[in-house]
Amino acid sequence: MTSIRSIASICLFTGLLAGCSGISQKPEEIVRSVKVETVVPADSLLEKSFPGIITGGGEINLAFRVAGPIAQIAVKEGDYVRAGQLIARIDPRDYEVQLQAAQAQYDQVKAEAGRVTELHNRQSVTGNDYDKAVAGERMVTAKLKNAKDQLNDTRLLAPSQGYIQKINFSVNELIDAGMPLATLLDAGQFRVETDIPASLYLRRDEIVSYTGIQPNLPENQFELKLLSFSKKASHNQLYKLQLAMDAEARSKLAAGMDIEVKILQKISEGSQLCVSLSALFSRDGKTYVWIYQPGTQTVTSREVSTGKLTGDGRIRISGGLKPEEQVVVAGVSQLGENQKVVPLEPVSETNAGGML
Repeated sequence: MTSIRSIASICLFTGLLAGCSGISQKPEEIVRSVKVETVVPADSLLEKSFPGIITGGGEINLAFRVAGPIAQIAVKEGDYVRAGQLIARIDPRDYEVQLQAAQAQYDQVKAEAGRVTELHNRQSVTGNDYDKAVAGERMVTAKLKNAKDQLNDTRLLAPSQGYIQKINFSVNELIDAGMPLATLLDAGQFRVETDIPASLYLRRDEIVSYTGIQPNLPENQFELKLLSFSKKASHNQLYKLQLAMDAEARSKLAAGMDIEVKILQKISEGSQLCVSLSALFSRDGKTYVWIYQPGTQTVTSREVSTGKLTGDGRIRISGGLKPEEQVVVAGVSQLGENQKVVPLEPVSETNAGGML
């Protein structure tokens, strides 16, 4: 028994000596899998949005140039009309009779003037008779033209596109020339107005397009064209911008509607880079990213200067990075300086979810 106890004591003592000898196993280094992304140039177009409003056009009084009983009113209040569209008609009976009489007189005088001209060429009539014939032909020509114009004027047409605001007469009522039958809100003068800051005003030559957005429209947005910039700022240092709408948009919108104006601005080529927002982290009040070093498969932190968001979950970087460098974009809070990492393989389009 004593010998067994001695052997056990020797084994324990030997184990203690081995533990105190300073020989120990180094803990295994943790290698994290990370998602990396290549630094790329920022988009060359910067999108900005501003609130806008549709301003109304002027009112136009629609009146006949001739008098008579109203035979037809082809529109009603609130209707949208296009330029040249029929608004109303006067009974043309009296003006048709007038035209027939003028045509008959014209035919007679023209025939007589033709005979006098033939005789004048033969030197068979005096110059005075010839002059009277020519003057008579001119007079009946003017009368015929006036009769045709008056007949055409029995049709009242819209001078421009717009909305019928008010109708002042009814069918069968007698209307005099010049009396307003209806009032038209001229949609051709509809404008979109918005205010832009001085920073964009000073770089207005870099603007490449304007788009209006109205959520209640089926197609949602429509093209705008620049009309003018104000040359004087408002009290809050904003400059008014006036934009024109296309005909289709004017037919669907109305004065007073709120519009979002989207402006695309061209920025200097190659001046900035961009990375995913998830690549950024803060330390001591500064912004950093983890740079992946392929040679050592480690990451090192680097301070960066950030710019504006690009609108697609990315942010512009104005300093601290170079094109084609790789940054970590997932799990940045779990990394340490010079930590060894393994980049995740990108998931292919034919292996969605990484299941294969």
